[in-house]
Amino acid sequence: MSTPRWVAAAPPEVRSLSILTAASAAACAFSAAFPLAPGRPVGLLIVLTVTGVLLALALAALGPRVTQPMLVATVAVVIVMTSVLVGAASTTGGAMLAGYAYIWITVYSGLFLPRRAMQLHAVLVTVGFGAGLLATGLPETLAAWVLVSATVWGSGHALSRLAERVRRHAETDHVTGLLNRHAFVAAAEREHELAARTGADLAVVLIDLDGFKAVNDRDGHAAGDRLLAELAAAWQGALRPADVLARHGGDEFAVLLPATSEEGARRVVARLEAAHPQAWSAGVATWVRGASLDAALAIADARLYEVKRGRPERAATALAAATGAEPRAEPAG
Repeated sequence: MSTPRWVAAAPPEVRSLSILTAASAAACAFSAAFPLAPGRPVGLLIVLTVTGVLLALALAALGPRVTQPMLVATVAVVIVMTSVLVGAASTTGGAMLAGYAYIWITVYSGLFLPRRAMQLHAVLVTVGFGAGLLATGLPETLAAWVLVSATVWGSGHALSRLAERVRRHAETDHVTGLLNRHAFVAAAEREHELAARTGADLAVVLIDLDGFKAVNDRDGHAAGDRLLAELAAAWQGALRPADVLARHGGDEFAVLLPATSEEGARRVVARLEAAHPQAWSAGVATWVRGASLDAALAIADARLYEVKRGRPERAATALAAATGAEPRAEPAG
C-alpha cells in the first residue's frame, strides 16, 4: 500500500515526530488495555492516548506547514505527557518504564532541533521526571532520576553536536564557506514566502567570474580555490547580514537580497565590484510573487550573458591578466 501523498509531503523531522508521537500513544493504549500493576490510571492513559493520536494526525496533516517552533512545542507537550505518566506509576519499575520514553524524545530533539531547543527539552525532562517521581511517593527513586537525567543530557549534547556538523557539511561549500546551491534554494524559498506575506521586494543576482578557467590552468586549482575564498570573504563584508550569498557552482555565485528593488540590487552589485579587483559579470532580476526561483534565476542568467556579450573586452582583459599575456587589440572598422 502506497503512502498517502499528504503524508509523504511532510519533511523528515515532521514525519519522525508524528511517528514518535503515535508510538507513544500506542504504548499508552496498550498500558490502558493490559494494566501491568493494580491501580494503573486507565482513565489518564486513555486521555494521553487520545492526545497523542491527535498530535500525530495534526503533524501528518500539516506536513510542510509545520514550523520549527511548533516542533519544539510538540516535543515539550510529549515530555509533559510522559512526566504525568511517570507520576501516575504505582511501582518503581513502572516509573522507570515510562521514563525510557525520555531517551527517544532526546534522540529526536538532538538530531532534528537546534541545540538550544535540545537544552530546553533536557531541562523539561530533568524537572518533569523529578516531579513525576516525587508524585509517586515511591522510595529509592533518586538513582533512577540521576541515571535518566544524565543520559538525557549526555546523549542530547552528543547528538546535537553531531547533527550540527552533518548539517554544516551538507549545507556549506567547503572551498568558500558559503552556502551551497541546495542550502541557497532552501533559504531563498523561505525569504520568498516571507516577502509574499509582507509585500516586500526581493531581488536575485547571479555572478560569473571572467577568466577564471585561466587562473586554474596557469596557477593550479589551489590558486583558484584561494581566489574563490577571497572573493567570498570580500563580498560578505560588503553585504548586509540579511543578504544571502552562496556559491552556485563552479565560478558562479548567487546573491539573494531581501527588501531590495532591482535598482537597489544594482547598487549592491556596484559595492561588490569595489570590494575586490577580480573581474566578473552579473545579472540582476526581481523575484516577483508567484514566480519560481528557477524563473527568477533564468532572467538573471540571461541578463548576465547580455552583460558579457556587451563588453567582450572585459573578458579579454581578465584572461590576459590571468595568463600574463597582453590583451589583443581588435581591428578597427
